[in-house]
Amino acid sequence: MGKKIIIVCNVYPPHFIGGAELIAHYQAKKMKEMGHDVIIFAGDSEADGKRYDLHQETYDGLLVYRVRLQSEDYSSHFINFFHHAVHEHFTRLLDDFSPDVIHFHNLMGLSAALIHLAARKGIKTVLTLHDHWGFCLKNTLVKREEEICPDYSQCEECMPFIHDEGMRGIPIFMRKDFLAMQFLEVDAFICPSRYLAEVYIKAGMPKEKFKVIGYGIDVERFSRVSKEESPGRLRFTFVGYLGWHKGIHIILNALSQIDLKEHFRINLVGIGSEMENYKQRVKEMGLQNTVRFWGKIDNSHIEEVYRETDVLLLASVWPENEPVTIMEAMAARTPVIASRIGGIPELVEDGKTGYLFEAGNANQLAQMMRACILNPSVLEIFGENGYRKILNQTFDNQVRQIIQVYEENASSQKRASEKETLILCVGKHVNPECSQAIKTFKKRAQGDQYYFVKSEWVEEDQFLQAKLLWVVDDKTSLNDVIVGLQYGIPLLVPENNMELKSFCRSVNCGLYYHDGLEAEACLEYLLLQSRETASVMGQNGYHRWGEISEGATGNWSLSTIPRSYRGSDTEGAE
Repeated sequence: MGKKIIIVCNVYPPHFIGGAELIAHYQAKKMKEMGHDVIIFAGDSEADGKRYDLHQETYDGLLVYRVRLQSEDYSSHFINFFHHAVHEHFTRLLDDFSPDVIHFHNLMGLSAALIHLAARKGIKTVLTLHDHWGFCLKNTLVKREEEICPDYSQCEECMPFIHDEGMRGIPIFMRKDFLAMQFLEVDAFICPSRYLAEVYIKAGMPKEKFKVIGYGIDVERFSRVSKEESPGRLRFTFVGYLGWHKGIHIILNALSQIDLKEHFRINLVGIGSEMENYKQRVKEMGLQNTVRFWGKIDNSHIEEVYRETDVLLLASVWPENEPVTIMEAMAARTPVIASRIGGIPELVEDGKTGYLFEAGNANQLAQMMRACILNPSVLEIFGENGYRKILNQTFDNQVRQIIQVYEENASSQKRASEKETLILCVGKHVNPECSQAIKTFKKRAQGDQYYFVKSEWVEEDQFLQAKLLWVVDDKTSLNDVIVGLQYGIPLLVPENNMELKSFCRSVNCGLYYHDGLEAEACLEYLLLQSRETASVMGQNGYHRWGEISEGATGNWSLSTIPRSYRGSDTEGAE
């Protein structure tokens, strides 16, 4: 019996930026061919209309719902993981379509909170991970130059803050906490490479939820590619985004070390942020007759590229997952020279299907290119070996494995455990002292997982999981925290906010803090040392909320709490 499936992706063909979007589309097409009812929910930065407008269309036989997004929705400098307006469209689609499975792909720019919206309805959730976005704000793990990040907890070294639309700074760790909280509700993660599964597990994701299922490829399509003749001139080709992380500069550096210019040509296929810089560099090197910029080629015509390719080059300086271009080349019997990094060595076997070189090492790359130029007979052997290796990695086989994942029982533990504590931070601005208090607290609270996220990023039902409502902005009003009272959540408020301080003292529903050190002490008291007291405070707030909602009034007294946890101005409060 066919399943009802929604494929979710932040960008979708024909408006796509990389292999992940093509994979999502080809999977959707194959699922429909197999008898499943499939629709698409995607972001779209190229459609006309107002921001977050929804429109639908049919693309390649599939019904696609597209949400109008803007460039800042995707930017890593802004909140690119939560957009409430997108949630409203998605929730209506869930109600109208009643899917059995939601298969998420890239969510940057759309909203990671879509995972919770699906999970709370009991819908099976599957997430294919294509890069490192789930724990790296850059996606690439590249810190600076060719340095790969070894410690996934030090995101602030790259960018301490992200910004909301009011340009207010939000500590970067709140992004990581929010995404980790969403991932708790994923039933199964699919990684195309062992490498990517291993780094996500290292970053704290549950090992038992991971499946390694390689990307599929239309082997028959690419096996029909017939090479055009190029007597005496070997053609090296790069296909992809012309950005720094893809290592085009490494290729150009290698060219300066090869003296056989009349015996080879370089095809650079694609567009990107560094394209004009690369064109200028080629001009300065006097390589206009050697390097050809093709521009953007639609994947429906990509065979034209492989017809004029003898060797595929991929000089990435970031650890790629499972590059689709390598798979296409192998299916087209084209050998590959690529960086020995990430999941690439799982595809390219050094000396058998191509060559691998140390990432960033232009000298090694030049040596391997020269070896191909001087001994072209080996290329046919490499190409045939690559074809045999990729022969069974078809979309049919891939999608059948994915459907098996859909049919497996969901994880018995999707929600946060006792070791996973949610703290909701209230306020448009995050006081720097509060940010520092969180970092210090997390270092001391080893073993348990504490998620500090903005209260506006969670749905109302998630308030049930929260253990503390912490006001991190002095200008927050009582109305902003009332919602927490109905769920019995204790408060932590700034001492200089007299409205909130007086409320906490009169109702005995929380603590107040004078500075960052006192905020940290309060966190330790409420979350580590006296959870029972925190629970009583939460109940006091709940009862007061009941009276407020009924228009009643009452008299409240402050219970006995050590002075060191109540701020400095506590005399006479008992």
